[in-house]
Amino acid sequence: MAFEKSEEANAVLSELIKRINEDRRRMRLLEQSIERLENSLSALEGSALSQLSDFKLSLDRIGSKIEATAARLNAIEANIAKLGRGADKTATKLELKQLESFIDLVNPITSKFVTKDELDRALEERARKRV
Repeated sequence: MAFEKSEEANAVLSELIKRINEDRRRMRLLEQSIERLENSLSALEGSALSQLSDFKLSLDRIGSKIEATAARLNAIEANIAKLGRGADKTATKLELKQLESFIDLVNPITSKFVTKDELDRALEERARKRV
């Protein structure tokens, strides 16, 4: 009977050792799986931080471009207002036509002017005719 107990004890002990070894194997696999998950999570965090940094830089660039565009728009609006004020001081179409007519009137190329000698002769002829 002692032999049976010892055999039974050995079988139980062998089964316990087998279960302990199986549990250790499973724990090792779980630890490796957790380590892989931690590594993946760490890589994802690094990638997310890098993308967030790039996103912030892009937003800063866009913000500065918007500010520059707003400044240019303000300058354009100021120039338009200045042009509007200057438009009141420009000549109208009617005034330009009147000026053109006056220039045509006194233009020496198209107008016939009398020289002093021609005027003197014409006055002498008129004076003779009256006498």
